[in-house]
Amino acid sequence: MSAIRTLRGAEGLRRASFTKTYTDTAGNGAIGAVTLFTVTGEVLIAYLMAFCTTDLTGATATITLGVTGKVTVAQTPLFIAATIATDIDANEFWVDTTPDAAGIAIPAALKDIVITDNILNDVATAGVTGGVIRYDCYWLPLSSDGLVA
Repeated sequence: MSAIRTLRGAEGLRRASFTKTYTDTAGNGAIGAVTLFTVTGEVLIAYLMAFCTTDLTGATATITLGVTGKVTVAQTPLFIAATIATDIDANEFWVDTTPDAAGIAIPAALKDIVITDNILNDVATAGVTGGVIRYDCYWLPLSSDGLVA
């Protein structure tokens, strides 16, 4: 008979939160991918939410949300496909390519996802020249070294 084990952290969700200010500089909205959350081991992403607190700006900039190896348009982003940055306005949830104000049901692409790779933003076409998004990640470890930071 096998022993029943309780997975460390399974008693409640853990939260990692990160606020990104976009300024069209390296790591802050310039063209390319940047890590938002570093992932170690295996984790279950229970919910991943992005809430805009200041309008994004940047004429033709697009932005995606994914993981290492699945963040660019060519790789089909894991969480949110390429979105025109200027469509993401203050007080809107960015949950898909058409951000929503007030409230919205969390789409399947942003919940109950298992990953082993870092969570990234990818900016393409042009830099995101301004704006602020708060990213909240609620997660559980699956492996003994599972961590989102």
